[in-house]
Amino acid sequence: MTNIRAATLTDSFSINALSLHLGYAITPLETSRERLKCLLASTNDEVWVFDESNIILGWIHVFKAHRLASSTFNEIGGLVVAPTARNRGIGRLLVEFVAKQSRDKNLELRVRCNSHREDTHKFYLKTGFTNSKTQHVFTMHL
Repeated sequence: MTNIRAATLTDSFSINALSLHLGYAITPLETSRERLKCLLASTNDEVWVFDESNIILGWIHVFKAHRLASSTFNEIGGLVVAPTARNRGIGRLLVEFVAKQSRDKNLELRVRCNSHREDTHKFYLKTGFTNSKTQHVFTMHL
């Protein structure tokens, strides 16, 4: 039996707490809850959690990316495993879970990763991804 299940709104506190390990700033719980609520209501997004004895040890967000000039694909929008649970294969299980879903829908699976996260690059390469592109991300602060 797998410990992976669809996230629910009641998981928002645990998901928010784990997100800090991605290096993001603290998000107010209500903001985190609203973001999760939006993703759960979306037909383009899915959020899955690794639940062990009612403790969320990891989560993954995957979304369907539509493009005008290229084929639709699934993209991992976020993946995190609790530091105390790393090296147990939880991240790999979450990636394999969404990879199977993508394969079943005949969609390529992609992930973008910060250039400074070298350990994460190694993880994705070991999980079966190939580095297909290097790019810059530009932000316009309005």
